[in-house]
Formats: sequence, structure tokens, C-alpha cells
Amino acid sequence: MSGTLLIAPEWLGRSGLWQIDAKGRRKPVDAEDVGLSEELGDRLETWMDAFDAIYDEDDAAASDFANEVERLAWEAEGHALAKTIAAELGAGWEIQHDFTGWRGKDKS
Repeated sequence: MSGTLLIAPEWLGRSGLWQIDAKGRRKPVDAEDVGLSEELGDRLETWMDAFDAIYDEDDAAASDFANEVERLAWEAEGHALAKTIAAELGAGWEIQHDFTGWRGKDKS
């Protein structure tokens, strides 16, 4: 399996992983859908739980971490996850990330 995988937290209860098709459309996927280990899937789930805890669907723009230290720690873990996912999936995959795209989006 190969392709483009985007790590982008959006919407509550999602894995934060999106497979990008040839036309640039996003399809939500889970860690096991793309062949990631259970350990990495659990780590991704913990990271997304931190996002779910601060995200307000009714006011995405106002959603934020309690302070800059928490936000930076969350983003650092996101970067570490991207690196680990790339290593686990191998050369056939392009790994992209967007840790701020959810701000200000209307999900209605």
C-alpha cells in the first residue's frame, strides 16, 4: 500500500488521519486502515483525545489549549507522530500534516 496520508485533527471523534486520493480529496481513515501498528494507533488516539478535549464544534476559532506550553507540547507530539508514521509506513508514502487547519472552520 502507498499514497498520501494527512495528519490533520478535524471534527470530534475522528482519528486525525486522512488518505488523499489522486484528485486531492480527503477520506478519513483509522490507523489500522493504512497498516499502522497498534502501539502507534494508541499513541495517535491519545494525541487526538487531547485535541477532542479542547475542540468546540460550535466555535472552532475559539478552541485552544490552556496555554502556549500545552499547545506547543501537543504540536511537538504531532510532529513526532508524523515522523514515526513515515518510518513505519516506508518510502511508498508521503506524510503531510496540518495542525492548525481546524481553526475557524464551519463544520455545519
